[in-house]
Amino acid sequence: MEFLKREVFMKKILMVALLMAGAQAQADTEMRVYTNADGCTVIEESRTNGTTYDIEVAGQRAFVGILHDRSTGDIAAFCDDVQVTETAKGLKMECAKNQNGGLTTRGAAELGLNKDGSLTSISVIGQVKKLMGWKTDTEISCANLEEDIGP
Repeated sequence: MEFLKREVFMKKILMVALLMAGAQAQADTEMRVYTNADGCTVIEESRTNGTTYDIEVAGQRAFVGILHDRSTGDIAAFCDDVQVTETAKGLKMECAKNQNGGLTTRGAAELGLNKDGSLTSISVIGQVKKLMGWKTDTEISCANLEEDIGP
């Protein structure tokens, strides 16, 4: 489990670095914070190349990134180079099987989006292959998200 936490941290650094690539040091970053009544917090950062989502609820955390052209993305610690498809409600990201630092992992994320692109829901599942089959390591679901405008 400690390995996966370290792997999440390293993937997060890598994804942020990729999203910042090509951006000027003083580039503007658009950041939004979404919350819901269940205690879910999602920090959305939009940069030159893509958008990242840092999700936290009930002590669990996940990190998802997607390029603006929606050609690929990353579900930290579980998938890099995910397949992105548009759905009626937003976007679906997934990878079937990934070699990840000696582990076999897979994952999926779904982003519910309004017509204006604002986030309404997000869910992430990450699994690790064990001797007896796939074991869910991370499972987060946040619905009814609203932008936190602040005081």
